Amino acid sequence: MVTKKARTTKKRVAKKTAARATRTTAAKKAAPSISAVAQLEQSIAKSQVQLTKLYEKDAAQAQKSVEKIKGQLDKAVARQAVLRDKKNAAAEKAAANRTAATKKQVERAREALRIAGQKVSELREQMKNAKQALKEASDTQKKSAAQQKALEKFESDWTKANAPKKKRKASAKRRPRKTAARKPAAMAAATTETAASE
Repeated sequence: MVTKKARTTKKRVAKKTAARATRTTAAKKAAPSISAVAQLEQSIAKSQVQLTKLYEKDAAQAQKSVEKIKGQLDKAVARQAVLRDKKNAAAEKAAANRTAATKKQVERAREALRIAGQKVSELREQMKNAKQALKEASDTQKKSAAQQKALEKFESDWTKANAPKKKRKASAKRRPRKTAARKPAAMAAATTETAASE
């Protein structure tokens, strides 16, 4: 037995489904067909934008890596200086009072300083590699920007060169001035007057 509520729900669902189907078919029909070349050009342009963003992201990550390693290196160098001071103090103490405890203290200070030296050496190597990676990322980013700029200039020049040229309007012929027409007659009259007076 189907209740009234169930019937109305089924009708609503059927109406929604039909409406969705007509919307999607209408959208498909309304979409203009784009040529394969235009689609590929759009895809390439989109990829260029994504590539530029990735280059920027890569350069930013390399910069962060260099800064992080620089901070670690500064801390390690400071720690090494403190350990060196402790070793020197222990060595002075051992020179003044030669006991097994002072010798052991000097030995521990030397070992700690050696380990700190290795850590500093490793961080310097990491810093060198990080700076190289940053240089490469930055060079790649600059190259990409230069290529993009050259391509935009080419496109602009190409558009200008192939733009339809405007026809020049034919210059309108000027009518001779009325005074110019009178001048020959006036000159002729003047010459006849001068000839008559002579």
